[in-house]
Amino acid sequence: MPDLVAAELGANLVYTRLAGHGLGGAALAEARASEWMSDVAEAIAVAHKIGNDVIIIATSTGATLVAEAALQPEMMQGVAGIILVSPNFAIADPASVVLTLPAARYWVPTVAGQTRSWEPGNEGHATYWTHRYPTQALFQMAALVKHARGQDYGAVTIPALFRFSDADQVVDHRATRAVVDAWGGPVTVQAVQMAEGDDPSSHVIAGDIMSPGQTQDAVTAFVNWINAL
Repeated sequence: MPDLVAAELGANLVYTRLAGHGLGGAALAEARASEWMSDVAEAIAVAHKIGNDVIIIATSTGATLVAEAALQPEMMQGVAGIILVSPNFAIADPASVVLTLPAARYWVPTVAGQTRSWEPGNEGHATYWTHRYPTQALFQMAALVKHARGQDYGAVTIPALFRFSDADQVVDHRATRAVVDAWGGPVTVQAVQMAEGDDPSSHVIAGDIMSPGQTQDAVTAFVNWINAL
C-alpha cells in the first residue's frame, strides 16, 4: 500500500526491515527493541537523503516504535508527519500481562509453551507473515509496548494520523485512543469500519493480502492528509 501512496504523491519510498524480521521465527527471538529503534533512525536518515519532506507510515508495533521516536526531537527533526496504522500500545489478550512480569522469559515458555503458532488465512498470509516462532520472541515486543504506553506524548508537536479499527482483536484500541488524547501535536483519527472479506481480526486494515477492500480508501485518506499538511 505505501507504494500506491508514493505513486499518488510522486514521492520516493523507503522501506525498512526491522531486526529479526523476514529471517524465520528463530531470528525474532534474538532481536532487541534497541535494534528496532536503530533501524527506525536509519530509515529516517535515508529518507532525508532522498527527499525534502519526510512522512512516516508505520503499522502495529512499527507504529509503537515511531511513537517512541516522536519523543526524540533530534531523531525526528524534519519529519513533517506520521501515520500510525493499528498502533500497538496494548495487546488485546488480557493474558499478555504475564509477558512483562518479573523473570517472565524464564517461566512463561514453560507455562505457555516454547513455540507460538497460528494458521495463516491465505497463501499470501503464509508467505509474508512469520506464523511460527519461539515464545521468547514476545518479550521484547511486550516490554516496548508497555514502555510506550507509559510515555507522556504531550510535548510531541509532529502532526499524526491514527487509523485503526475499534474492533481490533490483536491490539487494544482503548490504549490507542488514550495516546491520541495525550498527543501534543495536531491529531487526526480515522476509525475504520471493517467489512466482509477484510481481516477477521480487524488489525491488518488495508492491503491486498488481508483487507483488499480497504486499500483504496486508505490510500486516498493518506494522500489527502499528507497534501493538507
